[in-house]
Amino acid sequence: MRVSHFFSLLAVVFYTSCTPSSKKEEVVTIKRDGKFNNIDLGKCDTISGGVSLKVNVWEPVATDSLYSEIHSFLDKKIIDRINDNADLSGNPPKPGSDKTVESAFAIFNNNYKKFKADFPEAPGCWEIELKGDTVMTSPKIIQYQFDHYAFLGGAHPNSFRSYYIFDAKTGQEKNSKAFVSDTVALLNKVEKAFRKLENLADTTNLEGAGYFLSNHKFSLPANYAFTKEGIFFYYNPYEIAAYARGDISFTIPYSELEGIVKKELIF
Repeated sequence: MRVSHFFSLLAVVFYTSCTPSSKKEEVVTIKRDGKFNNIDLGKCDTISGGVSLKVNVWEPVATDSLYSEIHSFLDKKIIDRINDNADLSGNPPKPGSDKTVESAFAIFNNNYKKFKADFPEAPGCWEIELKGDTVMTSPKIIQYQFDHYAFLGGAHPNSFRSYYIFDAKTGQEKNSKAFVSDTVALLNKVEKAFRKLENLADTTNLEGAGYFLSNHKFSLPANYAFTKEGIFFYYNPYEIAAYARGDISFTIPYSELEGIVKKELIF
């Protein structure tokens, strides 16, 4: 009875995690196979100042064969993000700042102290917040979302999102372009969806309407994610429009991408 009860439960879990309408169950199943790496360094007080780093990123459990590869990848991303904000002068990271999160934060903190010594009346504090979690997993890939927020004074914070794809068997990063068989057709689909979202006619000049184009040509966003429903396209603030416009995002379902996307490599 216990054995048959176990396999009945297993069948239910398998069914709910594979059924398209069970997104919530699928996320729960993913979380059971991983953990969130939480880092909280420093303290940010908008009145008295200070420096703060908060990290909350999902990783596979340490016993998972993917752990080493994905952990190393994310650890480097976290350190790189801190170093990107550590020196406002744009100088290369100082020796040792690329070794650990703590060493990168220490330099970030020291630079804040130097800044405050030069500009004691400068209000506020410096803060960085990094978040990472899975968007979708399949037997073949892990689609990952990494969010970055930083405020180092100024008119507004700097925030952007990145997407990464990991091989579900090896944990190695894969290029999103490897899953696209016709980039020209995809670009046309994305521009059509973009214009529809922004209520723009096919003949409207995008630059004339205030959008930012590279070499006067429409382009795919730097980041897009493969989901269960289709491809989620995400333009970060400043990527194609002014900061005030915020991010621009939309999904094109796989039913409209036949012959354009290599679904057999995703699912």
